Amino acid sequence: MKLKFKYDRAKDVWCLVNKGKSSNNSPNPTKQYEQLVAVVGENASEESVVGFIDQYLAGNNIDIDGYVAKYQADWEAVAAEYKKIAEEIFKVSLPSDISAYLTINSRCPYSIQDNYFYVSVPTQASNLTVMHELWHFYTWDGLGAAQEEKIGQKKYNDLKEALTVLLNIECADLLPEGVQDKGYPQHQDLRAQITEFWGQEKDIRKLWGIINL
Repeated sequence: MKLKFKYDRAKDVWCLVNKGKSSNNSPNPTKQYEQLVAVVGENASEESVVGFIDQYLAGNNIDIDGYVAKYQADWEAVAAEYKKIAEEIFKVSLPSDISAYLTINSRCPYSIQDNYFYVSVPTQASNLTVMHELWHFYTWDGLGAAQEEKIGQKKYNDLKEALTVLLNIECADLLPEGVQDKGYPQHQDLRAQITEFWGQEKDIRKLWGIINL
């Protein structure tokens, strides 16, 4: 699996309009979506959203090409070690190349089916976003592909989001100093359970079976 960072204006528009207002894990709008609505209103035309994005990039001195290159270089510095850790834990390798699209939105959705996820720009912790999102891909291929329909979408979402707490244990050396995967408030109890189990036995399938009860 190779990861390629990209910028696509249409993808940025989609992310801001469709995921800025709310998400499965948070009912709150992002700051960028609130700014969009303040400027062009709800249900704005695509042209208006493009104009807003252009103004946002210019007003915040965001050099998209520069960030694409920076994020790619930052990731390449840790990619091999991350891949080794994730494959050892989940016992799978990701079968397809994946695209990481930059977005001005501070919410970063992903699509396993279409092999992409988003990374906010600017951010000082792009590698945390990458590790977090790829963890979802590994969880799906290693544990969840045959499970989501059985346990339901909401429970699967809670489990896969909580599992990213393991990044703070297994990938701590790959993260910037002081940076951790914090998770969502509603998953903190589950993340604590996962951390406790992992301290006793590092077996992802046993762990999945226990938290799946």
